[in-house]
Amino acid sequence: MSKPWMPREEFVKTLPRALHGCGVLLFDPVGRLLLLHDSYSESRAAQGWPQRWWAPGGLLDAGEAPVDGARRELLEETGLRMDGPLVPIGVDFLPPAEGWPPVTTYFFCGGALTWQQVESITLSEEHDDHQFRQLSEWEDPLSSTMHGRLTALVAAHATGRQVILHCGRPM
Repeated sequence: MSKPWMPREEFVKTLPRALHGCGVLLFDPVGRLLLLHDSYSESRAAQGWPQRWWAPGGLLDAGEAPVDGARRELLEETGLRMDGPLVPIGVDFLPPAEGWPPVTTYFFCGGALTWQQVESITLSEEHDDHQFRQLSEWEDPLSSTMHGRLTALVAAHATGRQVILHCGRPM
């Protein structure tokens, strides 16, 4: 049995809602991975935002292309303007959870920064620290899911491939 025809505006209202985000992996000249630490504020804590280490990135603005969002978030969060290519390295899908709709995050790699770029990093108010570490050194401060996600993304970058993830695990 077919569904009755409805005008496009009505049909669009029936479609599921989802969020889209982006993240950028960057390395220092000796190959250590950059992560940012979220700042603590009472208002963020009251809204359930965790303090965590994670790659620069965030949610896309309405109609924003993933690579444009990645460049914007990188500039906002680190002060770095990446004029070179941001290479797509993976996509992660998170199903609805804890009151959030599903989220699809597009990951890019900006490669190795110069020492001058490393020294020029200026954090936004969203972050209170940044560090470069080897991937293995990030295992302790990250959840196993987040470390697994980073491991898969770094491996994709190293092999020149892309990875599709579901909840941080390769499919």
